[in-house]
Amino acid sequence: MDYSNYGINVPSNKIAGEYQTTCPKCSPNRKKKSDKCLSVNLDKQVWKCHHCNWSGFLKVEMEQKVYIKPEWKNKTELSNKVVKWFEDRKISQVTLKVYKITEGLEFMPQAGKEMNTIQFNYFDVDNQLINIKYRTGNKHFKLHKGSQLAFYGLNLIDFNEPIFITEGEIDALSLFEAGKKNVLSVPNGANANQEYLNHVADHIQNTPLFYLCLDNDLPGRKLKDELSERLGKERCKVVEFKDCKDANECLIKYGIQGILESIQDAKEFDIEGTFTISDYSNEIDDLYQNGLDEGLKIGHKNFDQYIRFVKGYITTITGIPNHGKSDFLDEIILRLFVNYNWKGAYYSPENKPTKLHFSKLARKITGKAWNGIGRMTMFEVNQVKEALDKKIWFIKPENDFTLDSILTHVKRLHARYGLDFFVIDAWNKLEHKYTDNESKYVGIALDQLGRFCEFNNIHCFLVAHPTKIKKDDKTRQFEVPNLYSISGSANFFNKTDNGLCVYRDFDQNLTHVYIQKVKFSHWGGIGMSTFQYQLDSGRYQELNEAYPFGSWIKKPTQTIEPNHNFTNDIIINQYNEDQF
Repeated sequence: MDYSNYGINVPSNKIAGEYQTTCPKCSPNRKKKSDKCLSVNLDKQVWKCHHCNWSGFLKVEMEQKVYIKPEWKNKTELSNKVVKWFEDRKISQVTLKVYKITEGLEFMPQAGKEMNTIQFNYFDVDNQLINIKYRTGNKHFKLHKGSQLAFYGLNLIDFNEPIFITEGEIDALSLFEAGKKNVLSVPNGANANQEYLNHVADHIQNTPLFYLCLDNDLPGRKLKDELSERLGKERCKVVEFKDCKDANECLIKYGIQGILESIQDAKEFDIEGTFTISDYSNEIDDLYQNGLDEGLKIGHKNFDQYIRFVKGYITTITGIPNHGKSDFLDEIILRLFVNYNWKGAYYSPENKPTKLHFSKLARKITGKAWNGIGRMTMFEVNQVKEALDKKIWFIKPENDFTLDSILTHVKRLHARYGLDFFVIDAWNKLEHKYTDNESKYVGIALDQLGRFCEFNNIHCFLVAHPTKIKKDDKTRQFEVPNLYSISGSANFFNKTDNGLCVYRDFDQNLTHVYIQKVKFSHWGGIGMSTFQYQLDSGRYQELNEAYPFGSWIKKPTQTIEPNHNFTNDIIINQYNEDQF
């Protein structure tokens, strides 16, 4: 599906940034029919008319997938223990019957056995059962494997009336108890996978208003921002349930009147582009309570004191050709992958063919040579393939190698899989279209790249070659390049967040990594770290650091962080409560 399905005219060569066009809803009936009153944000894939306020979002195209529909058993008779459990949360049996909540045994992977579960049945708009969420008394959760991700409560919804959106099924039931019948719940909490929005994209285009009744915590506020971007802030209101975390806590503590008062006090989003301190109050409190985000360390002690990595920013890596820029970048990427499960994509013509790039990654992961004495086994090769599959992607556009094209590919991967980083290696391998002078072009392109990273909360590693390489008159050695040495513009220093230079001393067999710019002092600072390069494994060993023996592949673990969100096949183990 594209914008033309909604009557919006966007040229095929426009794939990023902002685009102004006429509105298919109001322009034909206006005197100024050619007035470009519709703003389309091609990065976020949303639009808004500044004349009639029509807004919407582009339905993300997903690969055709056959979903498994659960069997509807229609056993709505609940045990006294389950009924009492709901009553303790102020949820009546009338509401349980309306939502067709059931109970039954289900195998729960966290416990490794069958357990009695409450079953929240997900019905589509046509009353067909499309998913089930299972919940045990000690808060084990799972969704029905292979089923479609959709809103909870679709069969009860009138899309032409205001809709209330909650972060959990029990919160939806709580609003229903308070007389609000048009309620949906997201299926997977404050999770990046919002496939459920695509499922109803056509239905909600004309919904007049959404009340976002989400949890009063950091993930809930993040979900509020993401949903409002997709649904249109001008038709969203935010409900805060007094001093409570969510709707059910408010129902228990303040009763139905507390729910109704909270909805009555719902706040509109402020005028776009204008903010005051109160708008940032929660974020300020989070920053004070949780401290500054000091970023992720990759595991080299000296290097880590100078720089850490945070999503949403740009790290530029430069250096003389053949000094190991791409190789050291792979070291960073794989350590983020191993230690923090970072997923990402490479646009890396410098590392073609891909099979050769894979062999370099496999050497670092296994700690063994690809061929020769002590080479890795085929079993280890397959281990690496399995570990990296659906975690690392390689972008290879067939024709268009512009920055817009690469970012479009990244955005599509990000929408489907939730990326943490992407690599452009190298800047000179992009297809650049200079509209004025090179310096101005580079500044505009880096601004676009920075906005993309911020909007999508994704880190960009950008490799850029220097051109101004000088030799020292006395030593006849090449001088260490810096970000100002990069071909094209000083903007590479001004507009990147972090900057590294990889410099190899071939006489001493040492690699010096110069950290030349760090955006915030709590991420590190200017400095230099020295490494020995291990020829067999391709790993970097910091001086005074133990030799990095052993494979980096970790065995699967059942340990999952408390409050972690879940999708179809991800399970949660949170708190201990009595079993049903």
